[in-house]
Amino acid sequence: MSNDVLVLFTMDVELISAGENASGPQTNEEGAVRVREYMEVLGDYGYKPTFFIHPELGETQAEMFLELKAQGACLGLHIHAAKFAPTRHKVELGALSFEQQKEVLTLGLEMFERYFGFRADIFRPGCFSSNDYTYKALNELGFKGGSICIPGRVWMDRYCVWAGADIHPHYANENIRQGPGDSPFVEIPLSVDISRLVRHPLGFDHYFDLRPGDVYSNANVIPRDHEQVLANIVRQLDNDKPVLKTIVIDVHNDRNFKDLSTTPAQQLKTVLDNLKPELAKYGMVPVSATYGQAIDAFIKEMKRERNCS
Repeated sequence: MSNDVLVLFTMDVELISAGENASGPQTNEEGAVRVREYMEVLGDYGYKPTFFIHPELGETQAEMFLELKAQGACLGLHIHAAKFAPTRHKVELGALSFEQQKEVLTLGLEMFERYFGFRADIFRPGCFSSNDYTYKALNELGFKGGSICIPGRVWMDRYCVWAGADIHPHYANENIRQGPGDSPFVEIPLSVDISRLVRHPLGFDHYFDLRPGDVYSNANVIPRDHEQVLANIVRQLDNDKPVLKTIVIDVHNDRNFKDLSTTPAQQLKTVLDNLKPELAKYGMVPVSATYGQAIDAFIKEMKRERNCS
């Protein structure tokens, strides 16, 4: 089994914030600056990001993202069903029926393709909201994989229930989303530290992940040590020895990742500085990967394992 650990730095590229307890920058111009800063900071360490983009932003930012794609970034679709104007739902994706989800995703795909010139084949829902119809809808629409799962999070207000979910890359299950299955969709979950389940003041249960800052604020509402969270996640990889070792980090386009006087920039630097030495303790090596590259690597590893069995 390879000692490589694919490190996936991602960003949810959000619409302008709707107010308190809502993600997103204050202006589209601010959001574009944060995107470029993130790309630059990661590039200094040799990493290329994956941008999950709310499709409306293509109207004004497609040129920028296509430029970043030419530099090695990966572009995918991101939708908050509660923010996506063409369907006017008031709830997130996990509250919708199979047909409603297909409608939202189809309209999002069409908008994305119109602005970016190609059809998105990876997806992440807003708030990681989903239900047992989601993978079936994604498969029918031809997505090859993505980031639907945040293991352990139970946030009923956002229709997000991932208690007991598989924490490593797997083929998705169309019947019960938390477990592996035999569908063609490759799920690469957000990396979480399963050593401690906590209750967020906003009313949801979750494990710590490596995001810089909190869900809707620069400072962590519940204090966390990013270096320790990373160490615990690496230990999980060593213990579990999954088919494909990954570390997945999520950020938003409403944080400053360059100014080291800010909490998000400090915490991102902590993760970047500690990846290589922490993995080295177990003889593992960090390798930059986008979601597209990691999905292809997983499919290759699964074929190899099946051929060897």
